[in-house]
Amino acid sequence: MITTEYLYKNSTASKVNMALYDENSILIKTIAINPQQTEMETFTSDGPENGIIRPFSNNSTVVAKVILKFESTNKCITYINNQGLLDYKNYDNYDDSMVDKNENTLYFDIGSEEENSSVNCN
Repeated sequence: MITTEYLYKNSTASKVNMALYDENSILIKTIAINPQQTEMETFTSDGPENGIIRPFSNNSTVVAKVILKFESTNKCITYINNQGLLDYKNYDNYDDSMVDKNENTLYFDIGSEEENSSVNCN
């Protein structure tokens, strides 16, 4: 069995809503992260002995798009096609050696870089 924990830290002064969408742009769920707080998502699989479970892997539902919304400024940043949060290789502490382990914890700091890259939400 393999287990992958994902920790999302909001380092900004704004509440952040992380909206997860499937390939048909249907909202799967929203994760709210208050300023200076961290949310954790844990995934397990009976599959291979080692490896990393993809972010937001929930049963048969595939997350195809993630939108981060900064509530205080009404600005958003959208990730698709394995950009940003959708690919574990983009996480802050990812290391190639993690694929040889059966338990991993990956961190993604939502901070000024993401906030400065955001644009007005439509």
